[in-house]
Amino acid sequence: MKTKIYSLFFFCATMLMMQQANAQACGARYKDQIFSNVTKTTVTYSSHSSPTLNYDKMDIYQPTGDTVAMRPLIILAHGGSFYGGSKTQDGTVVSLCNNFAKRGYVTASINYRLGDAISMYLDSAYAVETVLKALSDGKSAIRFFRKDAATTNTYKINPDIIFVGGNSAGAVLYMHSIYVDSLGELTPFLQNIINNNGGFEGNSGNDGYSSEALALINLAGGINVPEFVSPGNKPSVNFQGTVDNTVPYSCDYPINGAVKVRLCGLGALEPLYTQYNIPHVSVLFPGDGHCPWDGSAPKFAHVDTTTRDFLYNLMCGQSTAVTNITADANVSVYPNPASSEVNVNSAIRISTLTMFNNMGQLVAQSNFQNTNGRINTTDFAKGIYYVKIEFADKNIASVTRKVVIE
Repeated sequence: MKTKIYSLFFFCATMLMMQQANAQACGARYKDQIFSNVTKTTVTYSSHSSPTLNYDKMDIYQPTGDTVAMRPLIILAHGGSFYGGSKTQDGTVVSLCNNFAKRGYVTASINYRLGDAISMYLDSAYAVETVLKALSDGKSAIRFFRKDAATTNTYKINPDIIFVGGNSAGAVLYMHSIYVDSLGELTPFLQNIINNNGGFEGNSGNDGYSSEALALINLAGGINVPEFVSPGNKPSVNFQGTVDNTVPYSCDYPINGAVKVRLCGLGALEPLYTQYNIPHVSVLFPGDGHCPWDGSAPKFAHVDTTTRDFLYNLMCGQSTAVTNITADANVSVYPNPASSEVNVNSAIRISTLTMFNNMGQLVAQSNFQNTNGRINTTDFAKGIYYVKIEFADKNIASVTRKVVIE
């Protein structure tokens, strides 16, 4: 808990300084693609090398011709179930890196150590160790940039403004980096594997620098234990299909049950984000499976622009924390528990009310252009539901509230 409190204090202080520093500098930068071209550089960042697979490499994207001396950094990790994929093969990661570099960020797509697919299916301990080795590499990538900022300053990043995340397995990697604060949170089994692979910070190099990040970009990720999420956690922007079986939307074995290591996706995490008032934005894709944005230009655009707005609000004086709290304070959902209807009143004009059951399935949706709305729940089964309230002013983050139907 001390770590959580310290992290929350560090985050709030950093956000305040960041917003003050960026208030005049933001403008179109970080929101619009103000640069036409991007320069990509491939570097070695990790102490673990492979002559054929280049586990120790990452691609760094920078806006060509940029003169700003301290720029925010986004590090993204690719998908591939921890036994496939690369920094160049994940189209979503590559596209996000290019788009955000054109907005004025420095971005990076990392490789990390991978395992053997058959061994992961047959041996759960091997699968866990594979993920933890990848986690070690992901932390080293963060430290690489802080080391550079403190020495040669080749990439001109702001070491206080680092965001991390990924697609699928890459999101799983950085979710554990964000949510696991110490060895004490882990089982003895996990502690033993981590200690055999360099300890909590791993053995991938760039020692002596922090592997902290300010916020998480979660594209269809999950964590082993939902309770890793707790008060004081960092903000996150989250996306997942509600029938995802590769990284289970709720808690289950991933890859359609093939790997016997539990993962819990957004269906299990969203109630905890809400319960603990963790600043976040979550976008569900009802009826979709794993990473629907990988094959859909409109869905990728939704991911791209939502992430853009989330990070912009964090940096440019409209903190997601402040925005969500303001919206929450002006929204009432009643009665709760409910039986025949759920009413929503807001001081801010509502555009859409959407209701999902506890499995993430869409059960009701209504469009409004008013400050109040109602959902008829007479025919709903008893249980826990979530009402998502979207506002006519798209600069205000949506609000999600839990409702019990009796």
